[in-house]
Amino acid sequence: MSTTATSRQLAKDVSVIAGSSEVKQHVLLLVDDDASLLITATDTLKAAGYQCLTARSASQALITLKNPNYIFDLMISDVLMSGMSGIDLMKHAAHILPSLKVIVMSGTAEIQIAVEAHRAGAVDYLIKPFDQQDLIDAVTRTITQQATAPRIPTDAHDWNTAAKAFALSLDARDKETEGHAERVVAFSVRLGQELGMSGYDLISLELGARLHDIGKIAVPDSVLKKPGPLDEEEWTKMRIHPVKGQEMVRSMELPEMAALIVGQHHERWDGKGYPEGLKGNHISLGARIFAVADSFDAITSDRIYRRGRPYQDALEEILTFSGIQFDPSVVDAFTRIDPTEWERLRRQCLVQP
Repeated sequence: MSTTATSRQLAKDVSVIAGSSEVKQHVLLLVDDDASLLITATDTLKAAGYQCLTARSASQALITLKNPNYIFDLMISDVLMSGMSGIDLMKHAAHILPSLKVIVMSGTAEIQIAVEAHRAGAVDYLIKPFDQQDLIDAVTRTITQQATAPRIPTDAHDWNTAAKAFALSLDARDKETEGHAERVVAFSVRLGQELGMSGYDLISLELGARLHDIGKIAVPDSVLKKPGPLDEEEWTKMRIHPVKGQEMVRSMELPEMAALIVGQHHERWDGKGYPEGLKGNHISLGARIFAVADSFDAITSDRIYRRGRPYQDALEEILTFSGIQFDPSVVDAFTRIDPTEWERLRRQCLVQP
């Protein structure tokens, strides 16, 4: 059967939905074997001003990508579909449109799927079911970055792109700590600089800080989003996230220091942390820096159940736990940084796209 004939045969399963904007629209391809999800997603994106084509399978999507009447800005694809998977679809699509950006969707939070999606080139990762606003935000981020930030083919850039994608996917699940990753990245990097870090070490610190909680992708929503206190069984499930996160970062072939930060970010200077009960200098420097930055953000940021506390409260608490929870040398570095600088970094995170 010819390509033209095949296209005609599949026409009933590949549809075009025009958006409402009068200016030039971005063209998206949505791929999923769930018809109801396609309808919901296309209605949402149409209302946001995007033009969408939909395909019910990977093979149909590949034919659509070859359509000369459209220049695609983005593909959004499910991972687990009948026939060719979304991961394999990405690999084939790269031969047709090498610069095509892809957001993957998945109904499962398995780490290996997320890692495979990253390796295949995914720029973002949505866990189903997701809010309509999460979908719009993911598309807007990708389109905006594509227009304003030309790709720089360096390891550091690729690492950071992957880290941001995974951190954003976690934000979408855990609304209570939304924006936390960006703030602790800024705080950790500033502390690292105060302690004399630079170059590769500083890049690794940034990656580890951004991905510190990525292992929570492996934690069930029933535990992650539970409104009340966790019982012992639920805490056991929650405490696996540093180990799972470290495995994930290593699978992504990111720097080892970043993996250690992810795996050790709940360790304590006195050895009473988890998962390994490491003590003192046996904890990586990056994780010791992160511990102070993370606590500072937790104390000073708003939560659903309370308002953030002022800098002085955070300083007193961090000083109290110096030599207990925190490395005294890192605490000393924290105290040398002017309070106005921490506030400047917080405001800077608020205005970043």
